[in-house]
Amino acid sequence: MRLYPLPLNYPCSLRIIFILSLCIFSADASGQTDSGAKRYSFTHPLPRALLKEMETDRPDATESAYTVAAGHFQLETDMFKQVRNKAEQFLYVENSYNLVNLKLGLTRRTDVQIVIPTYVINMVKERATRKITENQHGFGDIVIRYKYNLWGYSGGKTALALMPFLSIPTAASMSAGLHGGIIIPFVWNISDKLSFGSQVGFTRAKEDDNAYHSYYLYSFTFGRSIGKNVDVFSEMLFNYNFYQARFDTYANGGIILSLTDNLNLDAGFNYGLKATSDRTIFTGLSFRL
Repeated sequence: MRLYPLPLNYPCSLRIIFILSLCIFSADASGQTDSGAKRYSFTHPLPRALLKEMETDRPDATESAYTVAAGHFQLETDMFKQVRNKAEQFLYVENSYNLVNLKLGLTRRTDVQIVIPTYVINMVKERATRKITENQHGFGDIVIRYKYNLWGYSGGKTALALMPFLSIPTAASMSAGLHGGIIIPFVWNISDKLSFGSQVGFTRAKEDDNAYHSYYLYSFTFGRSIGKNVDVFSEMLFNYNFYQARFDTYANGGIILSLTDNLNLDAGFNYGLKATSDRTIFTGLSFRL
């Protein structure tokens, strides 16, 4: 496989993340397997009879530490998502339709993901008159993610993963430019009905001054089963923007309805605790093939 390195004028941190991703992929592709375990891949899928419970990166903001089973495809999407933010005399509204994450299991430890914002509308309104002063719409930025499960893929109560990502500026408008980072998610299955998850994240993104700046994120979430096919979650998320020297805290929650072993519906909210923080509502679905 031919490799195309990032150009030397890219930010150093993005080059490090890219190299780390290649190292992770190479280590997993080296052919090492668990003792006595059969090697499965996207060309030699795990039999459906051996599939575990479907694990998803949605609907909470905390990513799952588990990967999609080797050779299987998973789709997770915000069918509708609205983000609102009040800043001085303006109201900023972003509506996303089919914000989809396409995931393919590569091996027992790894999957690759492509996040595609199919259609996004960004509006700016005057708060006093409700007059729309700006209205942009179209395709959003594509994000490529690669998840490597350090442990937990073969069982146990805990799991940990590494997930580097790169956002490609493909948006018709309001593009954030090329940026990337890494997320480290962890999960602890406390009991059959209660789970705990957390993650730390680091992002480098270009801002208005045409320079790259850092973002740090931490979140934790509790998920609980309240019925045979119904789960709920509550979550706290903390984000620090070095460019703006801004700290935001979010209280999130939602509900998940499992229609089958391979199909979930969900709905929820992300509520910024500051008056100037984003307020988000969403509804979506996940299914596995």
